[in-house]
Amino acid sequence: MATSTLRLNHYRPWPRWAFDLILWVLFLGPIISPLFRATGLPGLTESGLLARDLLSRYVCPTPDRSIMLLGLPMAVCVRCWGATIGLWAARLLVGAQGDHAGAPLRWFRGLPWAARLALAALPFLLWPLEIVGHYQGWWFAPLWLLLINGAQAGFASGLFFCSIWPGLWPAPAR
Repeated sequence: MATSTLRLNHYRPWPRWAFDLILWVLFLGPIISPLFRATGLPGLTESGLLARDLLSRYVCPTPDRSIMLLGLPMAVCVRCWGATIGLWAARLLVGAQGDHAGAPLRWFRGLPWAARLALAALPFLLWPLEIVGHYQGWWFAPLWLLLINGAQAGFASGLFFCSIWPGLWPAPAR
């Protein structure tokens, strides 16, 4: 009779290229959508329009606040696109630091995953405040401010995603 044991401290790291591919799609997709639509070519135009329709209807809270490229709006608002910039900033910071992360990154990585998730969600609380204020006429936030708002929320969530992707950010030594 054969006996097997479960090793809980061993995990298989996921490929980093898959994480980076997701980030590239999130970053380039909203830019490619208006470029595809501007070509006027069958297939490309419809693909760009489909991306804009799906993202603006189901993902982006304020698609009317998009950056215009070639006279057509990007697939998401500038806040959502700023979030992808923040995701990339976190990925690049974690990739540059790795095991030798500075004290703030080590502190964050040392927290339980639920606490990291809660901290990553906090910056997103500014989004509904800004959206409600805009549509109630209390203020008008310029696009550059939405970009910064999105980037800081994306950075926080990027740190969280980097911390839970197996093998991307090694666990702190215990």
